[in-house]
Amino acid sequence: MKILKKEIISSSKYLNFVATKFINKNNEESIWYSAERNNGGKTVVIAAIADNDKLVVTKEFRVPIGGYEWALPAGLVDENESIETTAIRELKEETNLELTKIVKITPYMTNSAGLTNEMVSIVFAYAKGEINQSGNEQSEEIETFLMSKVEVKQLMNDKSKTFSAKAWLIFDKFINQGW
Repeated sequence: MKILKKEIISSSKYLNFVATKFINKNNEESIWYSAERNNGGKTVVIAAIADNDKLVVTKEFRVPIGGYEWALPAGLVDENESIETTAIRELKEETNLELTKIVKITPYMTNSAGLTNEMVSIVFAYAKGEINQSGNEQSEEIETFLMSKVEVKQLMNDKSKTFSAKAWLIFDKFINQGW
């Protein structure tokens, strides 16, 4: 397989719709359509514990699914910004909480490699403060909850909810292993 050419079909502030010409395994020219983040695909998810061993959980309206996703605070890494700086900024913007200690940072991992160049690093951390949503952008509708292991387990058992795949795995880790 070999990439021949990428062409941006449409562009927005955060995203490009791309047609990529490539040579497939049968040595034929093909086209693959994808969405690419303008920042090279770098994102951060923050798995934070606050207020006596409670997980910081978000409920956010997501336009592509036409409903709410239960997840964790997250956001795009700005140009020349470190994972740590992004985690501090995004946690503050989305929840008003202050990141107090980072326990672990994962390497960047693919998110949905057949659709997008988006890569995510998960930051496991501790936080403190009072929750409010005043830092949310106009396009964001986010509610933040501090949930105990019992509450997260109850949430996961609610089949009417839609979950981020990353958050689901972290919720399970939180319930069964902690940090």
